[in-house]
Amino acid sequence: MTHWPLLLHSMGTPDTDPVGCLRTAAGLGLDGIELIVDDSYPCAVRPDAGPAALAALRRTAEDMGLRIAALAPYAKDFGAEAAADRVRAAAALDRAVELADALGAGGVRVLPGREVPAGEHAAALDRAAATLRPVAERALRAAVSLNLENHMDTLATTARHTRSLADLVGSAGLGILYDQANLTLMGAEEPVEAVAVQWPLIRHVHVKNFIPTAVDRRPVGLHAGVVDWRTTVRALASAGYRGAVTFEYERRWYPDALPPPPEGLPADRDLLRCLMDEEIPPCA
Repeated sequence: MTHWPLLLHSMGTPDTDPVGCLRTAAGLGLDGIELIVDDSYPCAVRPDAGPAALAALRRTAEDMGLRIAALAPYAKDFGAEAAADRVRAAAALDRAVELADALGAGGVRVLPGREVPAGEHAAALDRAAATLRPVAERALRAAVSLNLENHMDTLATTARHTRSLADLVGSAGLGILYDQANLTLMGAEEPVEAVAVQWPLIRHVHVKNFIPTAVDRRPVGLHAGVVDWRTTVRALASAGYRGAVTFEYERRWYPDALPPPPEGLPADRDLLRCLMDEEIPPCA
């Protein structure tokens, strides 16, 4: 049996604050939360949060038997041509590492640079790697992992691109956040290949599902969309994955398409638990 810690992403609770997100996660029987870093979104930790506020939030989580296990900042300009943009992005990521250390979070999501035309990709990768390398070394000393996410509009639009950047950084302080739904949306690798290409650097996983539409996509439950989560979970389990999994419940971006987490997430939670224990009963 495979048992990965299950987290609730704070994008799933846009109508509350971090404590409300923790309460929602507790009500769902999850293990903790992944918390956005932002100065305008209510359910986030502010980049300028002081030591007392951070300590109080950490205590609240611990008192509930939960963890703030990962942070999700939005710094992105690691591969920018302008040195000043790269310096600002690195400083924002350094601050996210400090916040993670204070909150007891072991991972920080990294948006791996802005997407560029194919002919500029290699140079942007080199710039991004040079920017991220010293931050990753500082994160390593704080026992925090920087995790490059497979993500649209970045330098990591395929599993291979993500792995290439991770290898260029070449630091034990940096791994990969595997998001098969993003890879599927981008027409990139299927699960078995995506896991194989990125292993053993996968340190965190996001789960969600969607149905394509004419102009965008419609988020749906894990069982209902185009991502094959049975195959994905099997591939991760076979590789030996032991990290956490975050339900990236997208109510922040699609408030009219998804019900509140207490209504919409139990089925996803139960399906993922069933897939982790797939030998006992067949999963719908």
